[in-house]
Amino acid sequence: MGQEPRVQVPLAPLRLDHTRPEITAEIHRVMMAAYRIEAELLGVSDFFPLRRTVEQILSASSLFFGAFADDRLAAVAEIEAEEDPVNIASLVVDPDHFRKGLATRLLHFLLSLYRDRDLTVSTGILNRPALSLYDKLGFREYRRWSTNDGIPMITLLLRRQ
Repeated sequence: MGQEPRVQVPLAPLRLDHTRPEITAEIHRVMMAAYRIEAELLGVSDFFPLRRTVEQILSASSLFFGAFADDRLAAVAEIEAEEDPVNIASLVVDPDHFRKGLATRLLHFLLSLYRDRDLTVSTGILNRPALSLYDKLGFREYRRWSTNDGIPMITLLLRRQ
């Protein structure tokens, strides 16, 4: 029986150039794999992030950051830095790399990068793993809402000022 593969994560996550098609394809791969799991957690078959296309990522005005495991993109954060507060539009981990600290590593990086700014993030109310992680890092409930599809969501806020 083999050992668990060692996760190789750079000291700091890397900024991803989502205007390069090969990078965009990898971002999309990680997002789709992670959002399929979130859809299961939320008990829905039609989950709006799963409708996102490679073309939409290519043309996004957001910033993308990634963490790698075994020389492959394994986690992605999408940031809307022009927003006030800064919005974490997406934070996803490839299911093959769940529970290896990649989301925590990305979040710590973002908290450092935007240390003087408030941050928000939204997730499904039933996404307990995400809610637990955000709670540990100081995010608190800001508002509850539902998507157009009726999925109960929660927006969390981390006040820095």
